[in-house]
Amino acid sequence: MLESVKLALAMAIALSFCTPCSSGIVEEIIEVETINSDRTYPNDWTHRPFGELFTSLSCVYCMNYADPAMEKVIHDVDGDESNPYNVVVFHQTNGGAGDDPFHTQDSRSRMRDHYGQTGTPNAQFDGNYRYVGGGGESNYQDYTTALSESGQREGEGNDEPFKIVDLDIYSEFIGSESEGEAGQFRLSVDVTYFGQTGGDDGIPTEPDDILGESPDLNGELIVFMVEDGVPAHSSQLDEIWNNRMVFREYGIESEVFTLAQDESATFSAVWKVPTTQIDGDGVEGDIKIPINPGRIIPIAVVFDTDDTDSGNDQDSNGDDTYPTPRSIQSATPQSTKYDNPERDVPEITKKTEIYLDEGAEIQANFDADEGIGAAFVVYNYESSNFTGEWMTDEMKIEGEEVCDENGVCYAYSGATGTSLIPYSGDSEIYYQVIFSDGNKTSDRTDVLVFVGADGGTPPSEDGELPIMMIGIGALILAALSGFVYWARKPASG
Repeated sequence: MLESVKLALAMAIALSFCTPCSSGIVEEIIEVETINSDRTYPNDWTHRPFGELFTSLSCVYCMNYADPAMEKVIHDVDGDESNPYNVVVFHQTNGGAGDDPFHTQDSRSRMRDHYGQTGTPNAQFDGNYRYVGGGGESNYQDYTTALSESGQREGEGNDEPFKIVDLDIYSEFIGSESEGEAGQFRLSVDVTYFGQTGGDDGIPTEPDDILGESPDLNGELIVFMVEDGVPAHSSQLDEIWNNRMVFREYGIESEVFTLAQDESATFSAVWKVPTTQIDGDGVEGDIKIPINPGRIIPIAVVFDTDDTDSGNDQDSNGDDTYPTPRSIQSATPQSTKYDNPERDVPEITKKTEIYLDEGAEIQANFDADEGIGAAFVVYNYESSNFTGEWMTDEMKIEGEEVCDENGVCYAYSGATGTSLIPYSGDSEIYYQVIFSDGNKTSDRTDVLVFVGADGGTPPSEDGELPIMMIGIGALILAALSGFVYWARKPASG
């Protein structure tokens, strides 16, 4: 991917970096190692590029061009375990009725305050390393080209070196602390910095590079919490639109850090699924479309705060209105699994559904080398893509306890999880199982329909009819008895 570069330094170059320079440096051949991680990223790119689309459900060019194009970009890698790139969509209230339900103060600020943009659609790639403005027939090609050019960054552009980072993110749904909450996610992010490549033509641009020392990474970590596949009405199209990778809130808004070469850091946070939102006008109220925890994907991104320039030379199409930091790596739990193949991924080996008198029982048998730490069922009675409130039930886990060297037990091996979902008349039950092991690795099923294939019979109005008839019969019998009693009474004078 990135190869070692050998540079023989001439006197003129040496003098340009140090004063005074000893005559011994002139004849010395210095080998500058291009730093590399052990990972091979998809497409043989240096990293997973990061795209941001700013759009609106009421904007004509967004809904007719930009959104369909970005949806295709996202769809291109659906099911690709390597997770080649990541995209977040920030909703605004531009155009038409200005009634986008996903528009929040944070999404507005990301576009206007961070990037200095006011119109939609517009798209940023790797933090404005590439920029695509407006909506048109070429959007799809423009987006894929921008992602490809971003992914191949290797220190080119205004002599800006590229810094190599490995990034992993782990996400565990841990339920609610109290009634009325929609649940929480525990996030853990690992960042490892390996150093930097050279600038244009592989020639290092910093004195430290000449001495064989890579400068530190002054970075910023952001975790974007996105919800994928959320139906919502588009006033411009006058129909329901399936919204991909919708920005909901920050899991980690801005964690600034410094790492020297070969240093690592871990960042942790707990994100509560919001039930309210602050819109772009600063008005707080109930969230307009409740969040389904089963659709949440955290996207971690590291930005190089020292690089606000690369890509904005005369040969590029970056928009340098605002000098924003460039993204140098992005990751999701899916990419983390792919990049760590030696790490066990928990799975469900068997699932049963049984109709019981007291409710619908869902049971799952898990296979996890690290044991199962927690599992939840999120469910509703409306549809698989329900946009109302999804309810949560923590599964009861049984198995052999897994404990650490201090005797603290944190998971169960050979685990079985059981959940009992109450009936709601004859309504179908739509559910999803979210689970994580003792090593912070999580997984989830698709949204399923409870069919009770493993036993029992579903409740129905037919079963309630005899009870109703008995009740009505009892009332009629009582009325007849009363009438007979009255009829037999002697008539009063």
